[in-house]
Amino acid sequence: MSNTIIPESQRTAGDQSEAHTGIEPWLSVSFLALLPLIVAFYVPEAWQPYLFVAGGLLLLVGTVLLIRQERRNSAERRD
Repeated sequence: MSNTIIPESQRTAGDQSEAHTGIEPWLSVSFLALLPLIVAFYVPEAWQPYLFVAGGLLLLVGTVLLIRQERRNSAERRD
């Protein structure tokens, strides 16, 4: 007798996104961007530009994630 392994059904990307009930990735990155921006007010002036740039880049990444998510959702609705 041969051992036949039957794989469990794999979830599709749509199923995984529906099961995701936590905070949106773009929102968590945007909240994370607030940390360097707040800290920049309490550190020496030499550090402030770097922290403002880091916060700005994180906000930019959050915006890109939001745009990608909305495009993906709208493409799924059209199908």
